[in-house]
Amino acid sequence: MRLDDTIAAIATAQQPSGLGVIRISGPQALAAAELIFRSSGAVALSEAPSHQFRHGWIADAEGWVDEVLAVVMREPRSFTTEDVVELHCHGSVLVQQTILGLLIEQGVRLAEPGEFTRRAFLKGRLDLTRVEAISDLVHARSKGGMRVAAQQLRGRLFKSISAVQEQLIRVASLVEASIEFPEEGESFTHREDCLRRIGHASGELERLLAHADQGRRLREGVATTLIGRSNVGKSSLLNALLRESRAIVTAVPGTTRDLIEETVQLHGLAFRLTDTAGLRETSDEVESEGIRRTRNTWADAELVVLVVDQSQPPDAEDQRLLAEADPVRTLVVQNKADLPSGSEVQGAWRTVLQGFEAVRMSATTGEGLELLETRMVRRAMGGEIPRAEEVWITNLRQQQSAQQALDALQQARTTLEQEAGAEYLALDLRHALNALGAVVGETTADDLLARIFSEFCIGK
Repeated sequence: MRLDDTIAAIATAQQPSGLGVIRISGPQALAAAELIFRSSGAVALSEAPSHQFRHGWIADAEGWVDEVLAVVMREPRSFTTEDVVELHCHGSVLVQQTILGLLIEQGVRLAEPGEFTRRAFLKGRLDLTRVEAISDLVHARSKGGMRVAAQQLRGRLFKSISAVQEQLIRVASLVEASIEFPEEGESFTHREDCLRRIGHASGELERLLAHADQGRRLREGVATTLIGRSNVGKSSLLNALLRESRAIVTAVPGTTRDLIEETVQLHGLAFRLTDTAGLRETSDEVESEGIRRTRNTWADAELVVLVVDQSQPPDAEDQRLLAEADPVRTLVVQNKADLPSGSEVQGAWRTVLQGFEAVRMSATTGEGLELLETRMVRRAMGGEIPRAEEVWITNLRQQQSAQQALDALQQARTTLEQEAGAEYLALDLRHALNALGAVVGETTADDLLARIFSEFCIGK
């Protein structure tokens, strides 16, 4: 990748639409665009004011191609900090590809995946958390994920990490001074100030890490599996959550034989729902394969919704499933609340459900559905409805780097308390600062950057 190349790409989806955008960036962006753009006004594109649309036409050697609007964004007031030109044309795939081909004929290079954003990062316009926020915004699966990505794009996580870095740089400067000028007796003169700053920095990282799993779920959604024995209403529950008849529902045991996967948004959080085959003993080969897949999905789920028929007393299969279930990640749905059940039956369920969070509802009538949805969100988010204004760590890379920084700070505190020596303390602080630098992209390896940007579309 050469940063002095002029690059171009189609920035909109490659399918017929009302509008298509071709983006050009680099030192020859204006010159290349002007060679194919015919302005309808008196002002040439190269002389056009920045950030204003100009009307015109695209032409090739054979004639007119399309009527377009062109906007010039002059350096450094552009996304890449370079001269950028965008050509807004009709959304024909052929038209967009033709215009892109004309630019390539003028010496412009086709952009690599994520190259526009990578240039913005390398030239200091974006840190790595905002780069990842752009990708998250493009691929957002829920309103919660969208709003968190937008907050990160505004620099919320970057500002939090930067504040921690400032605290540690202050401590590191005092420590380095004590190493350089030992005769001044500065080694532990500022010990209490250093401990305070390290404590404040550690507390901020602990707060961010405490919600890291929830942040990742806002970004990726929650892998949720519906399990239970046959005919307890798992498919009916799936249909109720989706507000549509997605799964086949019959009174015949074993109707659901394969996994059915759908996504639903609840309170801004995406749940990737998997309806599974009823767990029971069977000689049917197809149903047995469905049950095997059910168990695999159950093992991998972040949230398990275990459905039981509360109108009937718990049988041996119900009790076996409850014995296998993890109460921490399991929410029990006592389905068929619209059907009558005696006090003995309800007493039996209270006994076997001890230690589990349970919700009584009817998938048929919708009774208790809103309560179940709220409980699902709270269970997935650690007891709270997600708030977009919170500062979130949203992926494993950020989480691991922040954890490395916290581990280094905990070691720094021990070093300082034990008065092990300024050199050791300085080393601990460098490790912490390097890890924080990795969060925002200041100390990130090239191969990791390549992997991150490879996940972008070419036009971004």
